[in-house]
Amino acid sequence: MTSFRRPIGAYGWLGVGIVAISFSAIFIKMTTAPASITAMYRMLMTAVLLSPFAARGIVTAIRKLSNRERLILTVSGLALSLHFIFWIHSLFFTSVASSTLMLALQPIFVLMGETLFFKERVGAMTWLYALIAIAGTVVIGWHDIHAGKTALLGDFMSLVGTIAAAAYLLSGKNLRHTLSSVHYSFLVYVITGFLLMLYSLMRGHSLVDYPRSDWELFVLLTLVPTVFGHTLFNTLLKYLPASTIAMSIVGEPIGATLLAYVFFHATIPWIWFVGAIVVSSGILLFLRSAYHTNVSLSET
Repeated sequence: MTSFRRPIGAYGWLGVGIVAISFSAIFIKMTTAPASITAMYRMLMTAVLLSPFAARGIVTAIRKLSNRERLILTVSGLALSLHFIFWIHSLFFTSVASSTLMLALQPIFVLMGETLFFKERVGAMTWLYALIAIAGTVVIGWHDIHAGKTALLGDFMSLVGTIAAAAYLLSGKNLRHTLSSVHYSFLVYVITGFLLMLYSLMRGHSLVDYPRSDWELFVLLTLVPTVFGHTLFNTLLKYLPASTIAMSIVGEPIGATLLAYVFFHATIPWIWFVGAIVVSSGILLFLRSAYHTNVSLSET
């Protein structure tokens, strides 16, 4: 864990997380289960994996939480639930490229939240680098949107899921100085899992009647994008600004689109590569700026 405390180590792990979450859309597209069921098992299976590590001190950690912090924890779980419900649904209405395109707007919402709720100073260059990356994602998704291959409903669902994801990140930032990474991840995954279970039952979905291939995909979703993606990001929230993590997630459309080409033989137009270069440039400039800021703060 000591490598997280050095900025360069934290950014290296951030790269691992980006690769891991890029598999999320691919595995989800392969499932036949409802969105809420897929997300529910993804959360609960991850909670089971974390339980041996979270068991030590979990009761004490919960008791130390104030009523306000418990409310924030619940809001965090609710936000993550809404993110999964809306975003997973969107993948069945629109393309992987367009759905992940909407996720790229997440850093804008996080930056707004950090400015409004945490009173963090966001420099003009930070906004500029963010907008450069966002512009690249617009270029990536423009071909699909212009060709009429994406549904407006799917885009809207992904946008709502993106706002919910930003709320989840900001809530986590509020709690990561009180709870350890393992305790926070375990608690929020349990809350999210049970909220998704309640939603699934209300919709009349079966909890167990799914083919073997779906169960295998539930496991893959647990191990790859959740453990090495979201859980890793939860750990990094203690060492990096939420906006930096959100900004890095903008790279997901690139990874997800390349994987869609490999797994689904999806066509990648030439304009996508132009957008990918713009996105990568924006992310690298943003992370370079954030890295030097963190180094300066650590030396003061």
